[in-house]
Amino acid sequence: MPRPLSAEAREKAITAAQHVIARDGVEGFTIDAVARSSGVAKTTIYRHFASGNELMIAAINCLITPFPTPNTGSLAGDLEAFIEVVLPQVKEPGMRRTMTGVLAAAASDPELGRVHQQLVRERMTPIRTILELAQHRGEIDATVDLDLAMDFVEGPFFFRAIIREEPVTPATARSLIAMVVAGLTHS
Repeated sequence: MPRPLSAEAREKAITAAQHVIARDGVEGFTIDAVARSSGVAKTTIYRHFASGNELMIAAINCLITPFPTPNTGSLAGDLEAFIEVVLPQVKEPGMRRTMTGVLAAAASDPELGRVHQQLVRERMTPIRTILELAQHRGEIDATVDLDLAMDFVEGPFFFRAIIREEPVTPATARSLIAMVVAGLTHS
Protein backbone atom coordinates (compact mmCIF):
# COMPACT_ATOMS: atom_id res chain seq x y z
CA MET A 1 0.00 0.00 0.00
CA PRO A 2 1.54 3.35 -1.05
CA ARG A 3 2.27 6.02 1.48
CA PRO A 4 -0.09 9.04 1.42
CA LEU A 5 1.29 12.18 -0.19
CA SER A 6 2.75 14.67 2.23
CA ALA A 7 0.97 18.02 2.29
CA GLU A 8 4.11 19.52 3.83
CA ALA A 9 6.29 18.34 0.94
CA ARG A 10 3.77 19.74 -1.56
CA GLU A 11 3.74 23.12 0.19
CA LYS A 12 7.55 23.21 0.34
CA ALA A 13 7.73 22.44 -3.37
CA ILE A 14 5.22 25.16 -4.27
CA THR A 15 6.97 27.75 -2.07
CA ALA A 16 10.35 26.83 -3.53
CA ALA A 17 8.89 26.94 -7.06
CA GLN A 18 7.70 30.51 -6.41
CA HIS A 19 11.21 31.50 -5.28
CA VAL A 20 12.80 29.81 -8.30
CA ILE A 21 10.40 31.61 -10.66
CA ALA A 22 11.12 34.95 -8.96
CA ARG A 23 14.88 34.36 -9.04
CA ASP A 24 15.37 32.57 -12.38
CA GLY A 25 12.23 33.51 -14.26
CA VAL A 26 9.82 31.20 -16.03
CA GLU A 27 12.49 30.45 -18.62
CA GLY A 28 14.95 29.25 -15.94
CA PHE A 29 12.46 27.16 -13.98
CA THR A 30 13.46 23.51 -13.44
CA ILE A 31 12.43 20.70 -11.10
CA ASP A 32 16.11 20.34 -10.15
CA ALA A 33 16.20 23.93 -8.93
CA VAL A 34 12.97 23.43 -6.96
CA ALA A 35 14.31 20.23 -5.39
CA ARG A 36 17.55 21.98 -4.36
CA SER A 37 15.69 24.99 -2.98
CA SER A 38 12.99 23.02 -1.14
CA GLY A 39 14.93 20.03 0.13
CA VAL A 40 12.17 17.84 -1.31
CA ALA A 41 13.35 14.93 -3.46
CA LYS A 42 12.57 15.11 -7.18
CA THR A 43 10.73 11.78 -6.94
CA THR A 44 8.47 13.24 -4.25
CA ILE A 45 7.84 16.35 -6.33
CA TYR A 46 6.87 14.15 -9.29
CA ARG A 47 4.43 12.23 -7.08
CA HIS A 48 2.63 15.51 -6.45
CA PHE A 49 2.99 17.05 -9.90
CA ALA A 50 2.98 15.21 -13.24
CA SER A 51 5.43 17.68 -14.77
CA GLY A 52 7.50 20.75 -14.09
CA ASN A 53 4.92 22.76 -15.96
CA GLU A 54 2.17 21.54 -13.63
CA LEU A 55 4.26 22.59 -10.59
CA MET A 56 5.02 25.97 -12.14
CA ILE A 57 1.33 26.57 -12.83
CA ALA A 58 0.40 25.56 -9.27
CA ALA A 59 3.03 27.96 -7.91
CA ILE A 60 1.82 30.82 -10.10
CA ASN A 61 -1.82 30.11 -9.21
CA CYS A 62 -0.90 30.45 -5.53
CA LEU A 63 0.47 33.93 -6.28
CA ILE A 64 -2.93 35.12 -7.49
CA THR A 65 -4.41 37.20 -4.72
CA PRO A 66 -7.32 39.50 -5.29
CA PHE A 67 -6.64 43.20 -5.05
CA PRO A 68 -9.00 45.25 -2.90
CA THR A 69 -11.64 47.38 -4.57
CA PRO A 70 -11.72 50.80 -2.94
CA ASN A 71 -14.88 52.90 -2.85
CA THR A 72 -13.85 56.39 -1.77
CA GLY A 73 -16.72 58.14 -3.53
CA SER A 74 -14.74 59.42 -6.53
CA LEU A 75 -13.02 57.93 -9.54
CA ALA A 76 -9.74 59.71 -8.75
CA GLY A 77 -9.85 58.64 -5.10
CA ASP A 78 -10.62 55.03 -6.00
CA LEU A 79 -7.80 54.88 -8.54
CA GLU A 80 -5.33 56.47 -6.11
CA ALA A 81 -6.27 53.98 -3.37
CA PHE A 82 -6.03 51.07 -5.80
CA ILE A 83 -2.67 52.11 -7.24
CA GLU A 84 -1.30 52.67 -3.73
CA VAL A 85 -1.86 48.96 -2.99
CA VAL A 86 -0.78 47.64 -6.40
CA LEU A 87 2.44 49.63 -6.94
CA PRO A 88 4.52 47.99 -4.22
CA GLN A 89 3.75 44.58 -5.73
CA VAL A 90 4.62 45.70 -9.27
CA LYS A 91 7.88 47.23 -8.01
CA GLU A 92 8.92 43.85 -6.58
CA PRO A 93 11.57 42.57 -9.06
CA GLY A 94 10.53 38.92 -8.62
CA MET A 95 6.89 39.73 -9.36
CA ARG A 96 7.83 41.80 -12.41
CA ARG A 97 10.02 38.96 -13.69
CA THR A 98 7.23 36.44 -13.06
CA MET A 99 4.67 38.60 -14.87
CA THR A 100 6.85 39.12 -17.93
CA GLY A 101 7.92 35.46 -17.97
CA VAL A 102 4.34 34.22 -17.84
CA LEU A 103 3.37 36.71 -20.55
CA ALA A 104 6.17 35.50 -22.83
CA ALA A 105 5.59 31.79 -22.14
CA ALA A 106 1.82 32.14 -22.55
CA ALA A 107 2.33 32.88 -26.24
CA SER A 108 3.44 29.30 -26.92
CA ASP A 109 2.06 27.29 -23.98
CA PRO A 110 -1.74 26.91 -23.76
CA GLU A 111 -1.64 25.95 -20.05
CA LEU A 112 0.37 29.05 -19.18
CA GLY A 113 -1.91 31.02 -21.49
CA ARG A 114 -4.87 30.03 -19.30
CA VAL A 115 -2.94 30.98 -16.15
CA HIS A 116 -2.04 34.31 -17.73
CA GLN A 117 -5.70 35.00 -18.57
CA GLN A 118 -6.68 34.15 -14.99
CA LEU A 119 -4.03 36.56 -13.68
CA VAL A 120 -5.34 39.28 -15.98
CA ARG A 121 -8.97 38.70 -14.89
CA GLU A 122 -8.00 38.83 -11.20
CA ARG A 123 -5.97 41.99 -11.69
CA MET A 124 -8.64 43.74 -13.76
CA THR A 125 -11.72 42.93 -11.66
CA PRO A 126 -11.19 45.80 -9.18
CA ILE A 127 -10.55 48.25 -12.02
CA ARG A 128 -13.81 47.23 -13.69
CA THR A 129 -15.66 47.69 -10.39
CA ILE A 130 -14.07 51.12 -9.88
CA LEU A 131 -15.21 52.15 -13.35
CA GLU A 132 -18.72 50.75 -12.81
CA LEU A 133 -18.98 52.73 -9.56
CA ALA A 134 -17.86 55.86 -11.42
CA GLN A 135 -20.55 55.22 -14.04
CA HIS A 136 -23.21 54.83 -11.33
CA ARG A 137 -22.09 58.11 -9.76
CA GLY A 138 -22.28 59.82 -13.17
CA GLU A 139 -18.55 60.56 -13.37
CA ILE A 140 -18.18 58.44 -16.51
CA ASP A 141 -20.75 58.35 -19.27
CA ALA A 142 -22.86 55.18 -19.26
CA THR A 143 -21.91 54.54 -22.90
CA VAL A 144 -18.17 54.22 -22.18
CA ASP A 145 -16.84 50.79 -23.16
CA LEU A 146 -15.52 49.47 -19.83
CA ASP A 147 -13.19 46.92 -21.45
CA LEU A 148 -11.42 49.70 -23.34
CA ALA A 149 -11.52 51.93 -20.27
CA MET A 150 -9.81 49.22 -18.18
CA ASP A 151 -6.99 49.09 -20.74
CA PHE A 152 -6.81 52.90 -20.64
CA VAL A 153 -6.50 52.87 -16.85
CA GLU A 154 -3.88 50.16 -16.57
CA GLY A 155 -1.95 50.83 -19.77
CA PRO A 156 0.13 53.82 -18.65
CA PHE A 157 1.16 52.15 -15.39
CA PHE A 158 2.01 48.82 -17.02
CA PHE A 159 3.91 50.46 -19.85
CA ARG A 160 5.96 52.67 -17.55
CA ALA A 161 6.75 50.00 -14.93
CA ILE A 162 7.11 46.86 -17.07
CA ILE A 163 8.03 47.95 -20.59
CA ARG A 164 10.08 51.08 -19.91
CA GLU A 165 11.21 49.86 -16.46
CA GLU A 166 10.84 53.40 -15.13
CA PRO A 167 9.78 54.05 -11.55
CA VAL A 168 6.19 54.93 -10.83
CA THR A 169 6.63 57.28 -7.92
CA PRO A 170 3.65 58.58 -5.95
CA ALA A 171 3.94 61.87 -7.88
CA THR A 172 4.04 60.03 -11.21
CA ALA A 173 1.05 57.92 -10.15
CA ARG A 174 -0.96 61.05 -9.26
CA SER A 175 -0.10 62.62 -12.65
CA LEU A 176 -1.08 59.49 -14.54
CA ILE A 177 -4.32 59.18 -12.56
CA ALA A 178 -5.19 62.83 -13.30
CA MET A 179 -4.63 62.20 -17.03
CA VAL A 180 -6.70 59.00 -16.97
CA VAL A 181 -9.55 60.66 -15.05
CA ALA A 182 -9.51 63.63 -17.43
CA GLY A 183 -9.65 61.27 -20.41
CA LEU A 184 -12.51 59.21 -19.00
CA THR A 185 -14.64 62.06 -17.70
CA HIS A 186 -14.48 64.33 -20.77
CA SER A 187 -16.42 62.79 -23.63
